[in-house]
Amino acid sequence: MIFNPPLPISPDDFYKTLLSVSGVLFGIAFAAMLFVLQSGFSSFKFSRRMFLELYLHFGRQLLYTLAYLTAAPFIVMFFPESSSAVSWLYALYFVYFLNASLDYAKEEGYIITIHSTKFVPRHYGRVRTYFRYIKNRGALRNISFLCPIFMLLVYPYALSIYEGESLRLTKTAIFYSCLIPLLYALYKITKFIPEFFTYTGMELSSNTQNSSEEQSEEEKQQNIVEKRALREYLNNHGVTELSPATPRQFIDGELHVNFLENKESSEAWFNLNINIKNSSPEQIRREVLEYASTLAKLLHASKVGINIFVLSFHIRIATQPSRNMFFRMSRNELDKIFALGNHNPADIAKLKNVLFDELFRQ
Repeated sequence: MIFNPPLPISPDDFYKTLLSVSGVLFGIAFAAMLFVLQSGFSSFKFSRRMFLELYLHFGRQLLYTLAYLTAAPFIVMFFPESSSAVSWLYALYFVYFLNASLDYAKEEGYIITIHSTKFVPRHYGRVRTYFRYIKNRGALRNISFLCPIFMLLVYPYALSIYEGESLRLTKTAIFYSCLIPLLYALYKITKFIPEFFTYTGMELSSNTQNSSEEQSEEEKQQNIVEKRALREYLNNHGVTELSPATPRQFIDGELHVNFLENKESSEAWFNLNINIKNSSPEQIRREVLEYASTLAKLLHASKVGINIFVLSFHIRIATQPSRNMFFRMSRNELDKIFALGNHNPADIAKLKNVLFDELFRQ
């Protein structure tokens, strides 16, 4: 029965109805997504960016599915001999939909990570971090969410291999490549509004702001809440030096980080205090740039609503007076620094707002 499923009495009528229904649903879903992304999260007070991205990936799954359900029946109806075209179209849908599903799982894992004791080791690269976030969702959640999706998407290929010993979709496989996504799309549509309120509940559970305060005070409180979320993110990514009890070893001394999370300004300010015994200015500069680049990369990857970061290094060498290295950076600047293939720590010194003590200038 699994590899010999029934076909409808009139497949042409099915595709004709599917084309009209999916086209209408595609337009409605697209308009609804635009409205939610533009206005639906305006009331969020806690890290709305991460929830926007999560809902975006939720919408991508639905829109990719409806786009396929609009294009596939059109090809079948007007180009009945073009099974190869439908096969290629389904392959594209398979790849894009699977990517959107993994991105959704990763984004949800990110939110779970910063609201739990789970963590991502700081030495992980981009790919390992991506899959670690998915792992942090939990095995049961991943099995119940990802495995059914993968198995249902593979089913038309399994039918084609069974019937024609090829990945080229057969007539039966084409029908089920439309029916399965249709049922999935209907399921996602029923979750469209409940999903939004699920995110709202997640947001409210993390929001400690007093809603009775005036707007200007509300914005100040929001900045503090965002910074607390940033602290949780850094703690979960191995920045243990945020705690006075666990300084980081730095050359032949120690590094302490004082994050001014209770400041009401819209920028995240870090005072980094370094005490070392005896090192050359060149080595200190090199190590500070290395550490600043690593920390800036973590800040850039965060999904909090803070867009300006300040790293103020206070460096004391033995008994000498304290000397400074100062970095002020925006997300736009970090986008350029951490562009694909560009990971040179020295680039952090090319920021627009950088100030070095005379001892560390080159």
